[in-house]
Amino acid sequence: MPRIGAGLFLLILLVSPMRGWEHGAAASVVTLYVAPDGNDSWTGKLASPNASQTDGPFATFDHARAVVRTINKSGVAQIDVQFRGGTYALTQTLNFTSADSGTPSTEIVYQNYRDEKPVFSGGIRVSNWTRESGNTWKSTLPASTQYFENLFYNGTRRLRPRLGGYLGPYLRFAGPVYTSSQQTNCTVEVNPGQWECFDRFQYNSSDPISDAWKNLAPASGNPCNQTAGDSAIAGDIEIIDWEQFSTPRLRVSCVDAANHIVYLTGRTGINQATPSQDGFIAGNRYLVENVQDALTQPGQWFLDRSASPWTLTYLANPEENPNTGEVIVPQVAQLLIASNLQYVTFRGLTFEHDNYTVPPAGHPSEELEPDVTAAVSFQNSQHVTFDSGTVAHISGVGLEFISCINATSPAWCVSNSLNAATANDAIENSAFYDLGSLGIRIGDPYAPADTDANVPYSMTVRNNLVEGYGRIIPASFGIGQGVGHDNLYTHNTVYDGYHCAISISMSSGDTVRPSGIGNANNTISFNHVHDLLKGIMNDGGSIRIEAGDEVYTAPGNKILNNKIHDVTDASIMDSNGYGGDGIYLDNQTGLVDVENNLVYRVSGNTVYTPQGPAAPNEANIVKNNILAFGRQSMVAINSPYPYGVPASPNQNFIVTNNLFLFDRDNTSSPKFWVQGGCIYSAGFPYPEFQEWDHNMYWRMDGGFATDKKAFAVQTVAGTGTNNNAPCSANTNNWTFYTFAGWQQTVNEDAGSLIENPGFAKPPYPFDDYSLPAGSPGVGFVLFDACEAGVIQRPGDGLPFRVDKGRPCELDREDPAPAPPSVPETFPTQMYNPAADY
Repeated sequence: MPRIGAGLFLLILLVSPMRGWEHGAAASVVTLYVAPDGNDSWTGKLASPNASQTDGPFATFDHARAVVRTINKSGVAQIDVQFRGGTYALTQTLNFTSADSGTPSTEIVYQNYRDEKPVFSGGIRVSNWTRESGNTWKSTLPASTQYFENLFYNGTRRLRPRLGGYLGPYLRFAGPVYTSSQQTNCTVEVNPGQWECFDRFQYNSSDPISDAWKNLAPASGNPCNQTAGDSAIAGDIEIIDWEQFSTPRLRVSCVDAANHIVYLTGRTGINQATPSQDGFIAGNRYLVENVQDALTQPGQWFLDRSASPWTLTYLANPEENPNTGEVIVPQVAQLLIASNLQYVTFRGLTFEHDNYTVPPAGHPSEELEPDVTAAVSFQNSQHVTFDSGTVAHISGVGLEFISCINATSPAWCVSNSLNAATANDAIENSAFYDLGSLGIRIGDPYAPADTDANVPYSMTVRNNLVEGYGRIIPASFGIGQGVGHDNLYTHNTVYDGYHCAISISMSSGDTVRPSGIGNANNTISFNHVHDLLKGIMNDGGSIRIEAGDEVYTAPGNKILNNKIHDVTDASIMDSNGYGGDGIYLDNQTGLVDVENNLVYRVSGNTVYTPQGPAAPNEANIVKNNILAFGRQSMVAINSPYPYGVPASPNQNFIVTNNLFLFDRDNTSSPKFWVQGGCIYSAGFPYPEFQEWDHNMYWRMDGGFATDKKAFAVQTVAGTGTNNNAPCSANTNNWTFYTFAGWQQTVNEDAGSLIENPGFAKPPYPFDDYSLPAGSPGVGFVLFDACEAGVIQRPGDGLPFRVDKGRPCELDREDPAPAPPSVPETFPTQMYNPAADY
């Protein structure tokens, strides 16, 4: 046998990695293949079927996973499972356990083959359509079909019939229903002898509500005294309820037309302390969905489950034919669940069409929507990477990493352990779009069993696109973290969502001290987030951290080098709309470093905290930012004294070296103030309440220096709950100052200037906040806002070209496709960027 050189020998080994893998022979890489035209009885060693059709790739993900489990990994550096392009229909959830793990010396990789796109779909294609008349098509579904609430036509989400039109319009609650005694779901006594109910609401007589809808199915003995309906379709009609900052989806039980009351199969959330935040607030918006009688608009569909087999009706748009178009309905509740998995990478894979549906008692909606299933769920997993993938056309949450600890953990947890660990995982270079709820969820809201060791930590979410989230549950975040620490969220582009782009929240209550450091040492950096809230949500800081309460402040959190713009809260359509903020430090969060961010065109405040730190020496640092065109204020605090005025001051902000640009004043509508919200220092010197220094201010008309109401201090404590006492919105309690008076009398902003900083071209549509002449002074250090957002470099696997916005847009010759636009699922409205800021 001729001798072989070392280099040629290595080449042969890599090209033929399967030699001897069955017996655990040493090899650097073991490679298996899977293809839509494969066969699970083959060896999986070939990328394509051989000519005799006797061997080739496997056919299914699950069989490849099972084979990987059997491989002796001794001496194997990597096991590489490569999927050929095409669609793989999942008939059940892909389940990974600890037995599917790699090791620190043997990584297991499930990835796409070369430049091909494997798609794992939990949906089925609906065929055999019959044209009934006009644009009405029907299909009889197989008896095995699972209930579904979403449908996609040629990759576009289509909606069930709503009252009044395809998207809406919105109806308005007449108000809650009250009872004279405490009852089930009527548990909050708002006045003596008056108990508010959370499973029913009063509708206006002019609303098109009917007790004769075809698919209304009241239960026997219902409170509306209606004849019992078909139990097979109980709760078929749904209500989407816009509360203060949550959006329950609830099922209709019956309609009392005589008293104008709709009863529901379950209740919304209940906040005993502040019932006005939850329930059916008078004047708030709601939609009614899946009313069979409202099936009139092209693009709508309706699933009739009143007889077996079920029938699906679709009203086609012009030129549509569902027999030639692709109609997909989700069937598998979750596409992939991994429990206690380690050292595994998923790369270049696409997951679509999970089948989250609203439970029989409804979805009450709370922060992080923790009862909504995730299409891809990693539980108690470590050293797992999701890289260069896509999660799209999702009914629930896109992808999550969570800790399953005990019985309070999500119902879909495979196994619970107080010693669970979710750590050192990564989500990177991936795209998440057209999402029913959150795009990415890291962890869950606070639970008493949380420890520093069993909540997510050392996680990385880097270089991802999240677009079009909250399409079913609008209160959802783009990227949401519950309790966790030492996590990094960097270089993501998050846009076109109905709530916060990136949010970290404890949700622990006001008097809970975590067992460890809680939500500490998290960094949110170099993200580009824009086109948020879209006129339908309140209380939505674009980038938000909640990491403090009355008894504890988590240290080490940072919001750095982000670009935030075009945020419109519900004030554009609701008289009580509010909270379209840029950077939001929620509850009593302190010790956050807010630095080098560009924030512009937000309908609330560019930087905001509702209460501020609860203890001294925990001020948030707002430093070296460009803050422009907030509609209400630059930096604001709402209620710094929720538990009474302290004996010593709790400084809430240190505001230094920032460039402020605005074109509004106190005569604008709404009124604009540089320092927003509460300006009462409770008798302490104002710098002990907020410290402002070495900032630069410029109002576009050049008149800020002579404005007699440029700044203000509340000198007299306000009274009454409506004034948020002791803070007061009554300007009779305020003393106003010019900028010079602010410096000399209040001893603020000693090193600050009123001067045009020399931005290149900041107004819309240019949005150019670069500084051609360099730093304008006041200690401002230049930073490049174009670094925010996704970085696209050779070797990164992001499947789309992501526009970084003016003036940072990418080279239009980039061959990668632009991400697909995601149609609205609710009526939205944005403030005019050219005129309303």
